[in-house]
Amino acid sequence: MHWDAWSDREHMTTAREAKRRAELALTRALDESPRVTHPDTRTALHTYVEVLAAEGMMPEAVVIAFKDLLLRARTLHNFESEARVEMRAALVSECIAHYFGVATAADMPQMRPKLKVIRGGELARARATDERAPDGRP
Repeated sequence: MHWDAWSDREHMTTAREAKRRAELALTRALDESPRVTHPDTRTALHTYVEVLAAEGMMPEAVVIAFKDLLLRARTLHNFESEARVEMRAALVSECIAHYFGVATAADMPQMRPKLKVIRGGELARARATDERAPDGRP
């Protein structure tokens, strides 16, 4: 079997380049807003996780790489420690959820709950029906 060393090298360069671009995009998005609810940050975070997962990285390795990137991002250092911890925790949680394909509350469309209108007569009839014997006798 003949291996083409050039194509292997080309693939490695492409994967490395994709990772570099994803890191750069995420760093820029974090500079704009480090909040996970910010659309650009969220999109860049998802892309970064997808690139690392496509490389075959295990979840732990993805989280470690992501946390390392967060440490290098200067934007988070502009916030008070409590806010910084909360933002970092939210970002890491989103990273993990996206890796495993878990839909988060922010992914779900906002839906108004359906309300059922119950009028006194209908409720009274429903109770009366529930109190009857299985053969329909009261």
